[in-house]
Amino acid sequence: MDMKAYIIAKGGELFKEKGYEAVTVNDICTACDITKTTFYYHLSSKQDILLQLYDVIVDNLTPMLRQMIHLDSSWEQIKLLFEHLITAFIALGPDLNSQLLIVNLQRKERALDVRTNLQEIAVDLIAQGQKRGQIRNTNDPASLYAAAAYMFTGYEYMWCTLRGEFAWKDLFFASLESLLDIEPKLRSHLAPFP
Repeated sequence: MDMKAYIIAKGGELFKEKGYEAVTVNDICTACDITKTTFYYHLSSKQDILLQLYDVIVDNLTPMLRQMIHLDSSWEQIKLLFEHLITAFIALGPDLNSQLLIVNLQRKERALDVRTNLQEIAVDLIAQGQKRGQIRNTNDPASLYAAAAYMFTGYEYMWCTLRGEFAWKDLFFASLESLLDIEPKLRSHLAPFP
């Protein structure tokens, strides 16, 4: 593991253990046994660690993509994609997710926008699902994915606001089934809305 990845991993561990606000750059340097100079050589702030954690989640899709290949249903593939993302964000916890949202608002640079590779995969899966009749909403697949991605962020926000006491996964999938108009025999998320 290179030094930057090591700092990010250690910083992420400290954030989860103590909470983002309670961790300083000095704490991260001590845990990594590095100087501040080394820290700032690799990263410009502890906010950068948060953004890098987001990138790691999105970039680590390869194992999930291998699982997707074996699924015949486009809808099951889409669910697996979002399941991977939700599970990874839940593992970060409400505090770090809240901080990610705050950093994104502060920087006004859309740091949490969906990465192109993820978007392309999801749009292709939606188009395949439409062709197979599993997704009955005939709107443009890219528009449907954009709506799903913003819906994802909305549920993430609610989950953070309620400190994890919110059925993010179930409610998101119930909404996604409605948005995409999933064929009734494939639906499995009938979670009540709050």
